[in-house]
This record gives sequence, structure tokens and C-alpha cells, in this order.
Amino acid sequence: MHSAVRTESPIFTRARVKLTAWYVIVLGGVLVVLGGSVYAIVREQTLANIDSGIKLTAARAENAFLDDPTDPNSVNRFSRSPYTVTAQTNFYEIRSQSHSRSLPDMASMWAAYTRGHDHRSVGSGSNELRIYSVRMMRGDTIAGILQVARSTSPEQDSLSKLFGGLLLCGAAGLVLAALGGWFLAGRSLAPVKAAFEHQKEFVADASHELRTPLAVIRANAEYLTMEQPDNVELREILRETDRLSSLVDSLLALARDQDAEAPMQLVDLGHEVQDAVASLQHLAEDRGVTLTVSTAEGLLVKGHAEQLRQLVVILVDNALRYTPAGGHVHVQVAPDGGSALITVHDDGMGIPEQALGHVFERFYRADEARTRESGGTGLGLAIAQELVKQHGGRIEVDSTVDIGTTFVVRIPLARTQAREPSAAVEA
Repeated sequence: MHSAVRTESPIFTRARVKLTAWYVIVLGGVLVVLGGSVYAIVREQTLANIDSGIKLTAARAENAFLDDPTDPNSVNRFSRSPYTVTAQTNFYEIRSQSHSRSLPDMASMWAAYTRGHDHRSVGSGSNELRIYSVRMMRGDTIAGILQVARSTSPEQDSLSKLFGGLLLCGAAGLVLAALGGWFLAGRSLAPVKAAFEHQKEFVADASHELRTPLAVIRANAEYLTMEQPDNVELREILRETDRLSSLVDSLLALARDQDAEAPMQLVDLGHEVQDAVASLQHLAEDRGVTLTVSTAEGLLVKGHAEQLRQLVVILVDNALRYTPAGGHVHVQVAPDGGSALITVHDDGMGIPEQALGHVFERFYRADEARTRESGGTGLGLAIAQELVKQHGGRIEVDSTVDIGTTFVVRIPLARTQAREPSAAVEA
């Protein structure tokens, strides 16, 4: 049995980060709506209280003025902090100075003269004034215009403090939400992680257990083939045994997550590709396919040498499987900006357009009959995609039926030395 993985798998780390991020985003949205609502309600209530005080002061000053319009102190005695009260009976002056922005605000007075009353804000921030002007009537005659102004500076300071406090509390809430979300996401993913690890262990153990009987079956079939070289059934047994062995190896590779937790090192990508292609030259010769490779020197990537070789082997093996005798498979490694490109091109049977979006799915086969005949398991490209992702890259495919297929792998460079690509090495 394999020992339990102690460090968290990257797939669960990504899921945990996403769950935490969504938790923080949702809670952040709730806090924004809640904090914005609290601020808006407090602000509106504060302004409403200011307006109520202004109108009450205006009503008292108006009554005092109408009771004794000849007494200048009848209005002035209401002009005490925080209110400034002014009465104006010179309507010509109000009209001529209606564009003035100083107190008394003649524009507001003129609006009150024409409409009966006027309520407005002048200035902004700590200099904002709330102004209320009202037309005073004695019978059917306009006795004058009364104006009450009040600074909102104290309230604006309080609102600013409230806003700052809401921001501080919101930020603290988001930090706590991130910590709590990370913890809760870990707890919620724990059963899934345990089931995933058990599944990996089961697949790995089953693959190991299957290797021995498959090896025995193949050995016996090869022995019988030597005695009966024309036996079609024996050749079919060998072909199916090879296919099952390939399937077992693929399952084992998926279960192991090969060296996923080992630290990455600087790898000469061109060198590893050369080695991988060289190891497949005999297979290409057996199938009558020309296999060539050209690489640029000094392309260093951060990764695992064994995984990169496996990636190239999967792609080249896939190309050889679906390229008929007399065909050509070419592998190229070249720099492209801050990345290295691995291109595997063949002039084989191609992939139908409707299948291109599924080729990286596990166990997907565009053509069951041809895949079984070639010995494919439907796992190779899925493994290749996982290996590319582990190296922070991406893989793309372009194909035309009966013309050929091209796989392009893009992996970030650790360091690039600009050199001309080496000459192609042909099988």
C-alpha cells in the first residue's frame, strides 16, 4: 500500500483558494451593500435633522418678523450658531444680486420670491451650507424674504469618521472572512480529498497487481507464437495484452501524479526532447515512419526532466500511432518570446473537427475501431495535458482529416540564451 500524501495536492489547493475567494467576494458584496445602506441612511437622517432645525428656526424668525417688522432685532436674535438668519425687504437688490454666491444667498432668495420657498445646498465637503429661503406674506402683500443658512461641517466630519470606520470594519471583516473561509474550505474539502486519495491508492495498487498477470500472459503468448507463428488468435492476444499494459501504465501515471510534489529544477528542454525522440526512433522504424527533430540550444525551463520526457514521448507516440507507413513526424523546439514551443507535427490521418474539443478528455476516442487497432487507451493526451499544466504551460491542437495533426506545447522559459536552432536530426 502507498503511504498517504501528507502535503495538499495542487488540485485541492486551487479548489480551496477558489472557495475562499468566492466566500470573501460574497461576504465583501454583503458588507458593501450593508455598509453603504448604513451610511446612506445615517446621512439622509442627518440631513433631515438639519433641515428640520432650519425650517423650525425659519418659522420662529418669520413669526417674530411679522409681529414687529420695524424691529431689526426681531430676526437677528435668531442668528446664532449654528444658524445664520437674514431678512431682506429690498426686492430690487435681491433681483440684481441673484447671481451672488455670498451670504445671504440672493439666488435662493430670488427663487423664494418667485416660487414661495427655496431649499438648496451650497458648497461641498466641510464648506457645505444648507440654505432655506421663504417668502413672508402679510395678507396678500409680500413683506420680505427670510433666509436661514446652516453649515454642515460638524455633520460632515461625523459622516467622514463613520465612513472611515465602516471601511476599517469592512477590511477587518474581509481578513477574518479569508481566514475563516480558508479553514472552512479545508474542512469541507477534507472528505473529498480523502476519497480522492483512496481512489488514487486503489488505482495504483490495482495497476501494480495487474502488471504481473499481464506480463505472464504476454510471455506465454510469445512462447506459443514462436511455435505457431501463423496463429491469428495468438497475435490478437499479444495486441490486446499490449493495449492493456499501456492502459495499466497510464492509470498508474495518473494515480502517481509523478513527482508532483518534488521541487522543480532548471531543465534543458532541447536536450530532454532529443533524448525522448531518440528513444522512439526504433518504434518509428518498425512502423515505417520517418521521425525527425530540431531543437534550439539553451532553452531552460523550470520543471521535472522525467515529466518533460514523458510529455514528448506521449505526443510522439500518439503521432506515430496515427501516421501510416511512409509518413513523417517532425518534432521542433524553439523559443517564442518568454516561452519555449514544442511542436509535434505529423502527416497522418488527422482528427475530425468535432473531436478536437474532446481529445484531452480521459478515455475519449475519436474512432473506436482505429484506436483499438493502434493500441491506444484514450489516456495519453489527458496525461500530457496534466503534465503541461504542472509546468505552467498550455497545449493546443490543430488538425485536418487526411492531411495531418499538429500539437503545440507552450512552456514558460526560466532563462533563454538566444541561439540558432540546431540542425534537424532525422531517424
